[in-house]
Amino acid sequence: MMNTHFFRLSLLSMACSAILSACGGGGAAGTASSSTAGTTGPTSSQTGTNLTNTAPQAPAPTTQSTATATSSATPTDLCSGVPVTGKGLVNYSAMAKPAKLQATTDPDFHTQIIRVTDAKADWNSGVAVPAYGTIQAWNADESLMILYVTDPLSSGGKQGWALFDGKTYAFKQWLDINPADVEQFYWSTTNPALIYYVDNHQSGSVNYDALTVMNVITGVKTVIHDFAPDMQSGGKLAGVCPYSALKVSGGEDPFAMSEDNDLIGLGCYLNKNGPGGSAAFQAFSYRISTNTIGTPFLVEADVPQALPSGRGTYFYSGTNQVQTLNAVTNAVTRTIPFDGTQHSDLLRNAAGDDIIAGVQFDGPSGSGTLMWTNLTKGGPVQTLIGPAVGDPYPPTGTLVSGRAFNNPGWLAVAITGCPAGSNGNCNGSTPIGAANPQTYLDQEIILANIDTGKMCRIAHNRTTGNYANSSNSNYWAQPNVIISPRGTRILFASDWGAANPKSPTVNGSAVVDTYVITLPSYKP
Repeated sequence: MMNTHFFRLSLLSMACSAILSACGGGGAAGTASSSTAGTTGPTSSQTGTNLTNTAPQAPAPTTQSTATATSSATPTDLCSGVPVTGKGLVNYSAMAKPAKLQATTDPDFHTQIIRVTDAKADWNSGVAVPAYGTIQAWNADESLMILYVTDPLSSGGKQGWALFDGKTYAFKQWLDINPADVEQFYWSTTNPALIYYVDNHQSGSVNYDALTVMNVITGVKTVIHDFAPDMQSGGKLAGVCPYSALKVSGGEDPFAMSEDNDLIGLGCYLNKNGPGGSAAFQAFSYRISTNTIGTPFLVEADVPQALPSGRGTYFYSGTNQVQTLNAVTNAVTRTIPFDGTQHSDLLRNAAGDDIIAGVQFDGPSGSGTLMWTNLTKGGPVQTLIGPAVGDPYPPTGTLVSGRAFNNPGWLAVAITGCPAGSNGNCNGSTPIGAANPQTYLDQEIILANIDTGKMCRIAHNRTTGNYANSSNSNYWAQPNVIISPRGTRILFASDWGAANPKSPTVNGSAVVDTYVITLPSYKP
């Protein structure tokens, strides 16, 4: 099976393109407690500096104990009221592309789907999508939402980070942010107005690689920590990170910050590739509450990412294993046989343990559309959907989102697979539909709970442009799926090329829009 580790086109050199990569390479999380010892960066007097001299300062980031930080919300059974919970084939009926903001019922799963965007009509652009499954689209209280718009179709076409009303889906404004890459912005999990990102820019002869927090309501930006001075003589990053602009990022496959917005995994790009041909970074962590920079070390493509608990970092450098590390010393705290290069996401279970979950194609612990393991307590890699529990070999183009931090244990899965359905013919570049198209896994969006093992199937995503055998595959048309913080709504990207599954259209240039599935458990 094909590996899902895509090449990325860095925003550092191409303003309209994302880095195309494996969307959450895996890794394992450890049990080490976060350390306040170690070398720090600039003094605390540098923290909280406004980017402008006249604007009032944004609210300070909110943190909480990393040892006990779990959701206090009452868990919701997201499958309650969803009709399709079994594993049999379901019909794959024709469904015309909905009009923008028109609520439509999926004919096969009977859930509500709303088309959020019309990229071509609204912005003369070809793409309006959730940035990535590992990154929140909704803010903490789900009142706001961010999508990424790109691929201008002609002069005057728009692109950038678009802010929407999180409940009515009305466009509000473009955000004046310059993150290190398309998906490298991070909503606060407690303050609905704040997002974090690393701002790489130059002002005259001065370089900035600043972890920044922005109030999206007021527009005020506040520097939390500028890493550029750390690269100069005497700094923690001196001698390992060259002092120049546009350096610090979350690597090529970023996950979210820790759930208390205190720990983030970063790396400074070294302007060269490593032995494997991917970008070389000096990786390090940064903890806001203690102003601590972890010990840097050389990596390729993927830098260690913050565990949701903030207890350490998760390193997913290879296909045979992932590790959890002490965030300061990089000491290995756990090693797990899991392929870190496949689509996956970090989340927490109901007990507050760190979990890695994702697809595995012939991984060191087997194959499965959804496999997971406990990074806090260890133990074997579990199969929730896969051949080990009677399911087919995982279809291509499987993505995972575990961003339901207010309903822990739940995650969403979206699959491209065969655009003509599970009983269609996808052996060539053009899918051929059956007389009565049906699916199990292919083209579906699924909810699952890693605590209970419950699974339910909630919609067909009908996107075809990222079909594996296409001669003109479109990265943006992969069904990027993002579950909301409460888990009761799911965003997904689609070019709607399978409006008629008997004769799906694979068009790598088709416009890609965002849709939202509203579950019966959703309470506005």
